[in-house]
Amino acid sequence: MEQYLKLAQEIAHSSAEIALKYFGFDTKETWKSDNTPLTQADTEINSFVIKKIKEKYPDHSVQGEEESMKKEGSRYIWVCDPIDGTMPYSLGLPTFTFSLALVDQTDGQPILGLVNDPILKNMYWATKGGGAFRNGTKISVTTDSDLKNTYLELDGGRNIGFSKTITMEALRNKNAKVMSLLSFVYGAVQVANGKFSGAIFMNKHAHDVAAVKILAEEAGGKATDLKGNERRYDTEGLGCVISNGKLHSEILNCIK
Repeated sequence: MEQYLKLAQEIAHSSAEIALKYFGFDTKETWKSDNTPLTQADTEINSFVIKKIKEKYPDHSVQGEEESMKKEGSRYIWVCDPIDGTMPYSLGLPTFTFSLALVDQTDGQPILGLVNDPILKNMYWATKGGGAFRNGTKISVTTDSDLKNTYLELDGGRNIGFSKTITMEALRNKNAKVMSLLSFVYGAVQVANGKFSGAIFMNKHAHDVAAVKILAEEAGGKATDLKGNERRYDTEGLGCVISNGKLHSEILNCIK
């Protein structure tokens, strides 16, 4: 596990250099078929991750947002979002992250998660049973037991059968402060960091949630799908709810 974490941290540092090289108000973008933006940094970082994993662990698979490398029969798969928050990134706004998780395909659960914010130079990581950390300092979720005056992240809402608008209204009726940062990972990692009390992802992708799942749990929180059930993090699923644990049921009720 120590070697896995070391590699993930090395990849994150190099990926930050690539992201910052292209970042600014003049960042160029193209548009993918799903009507989301794509930058040079997205593809370059994704390819770099595959290259480094292939060199170090050729029997592992990689699942990236832009490019994947699948090895038949591999137990481990690295799930990567090269830039979570491509929309703000492409506009020169500093709310984006690099996200990487190592998932055991026997049960679809992450055993390592890393999120890196290259602007504020905050790197978050967690390993199964090893706790959650920010730049080497142990972190933990909030102790909030009431949604009033808490911060939550709400993102996604694309053809998954749930209403982002209705959910936001329900949460605000509980006097929660709800934000949509257009980077789910950027907001969700703050649950593990003890700043936000919850984060809701209304989309199906695993690369948006795998790393923050283990980070939140190792920090004392909870992660489920939008119906409160367990899900796999090496394939698509029914969104994700990240919380401090104490507010999980109440957040799920607001989604219902």
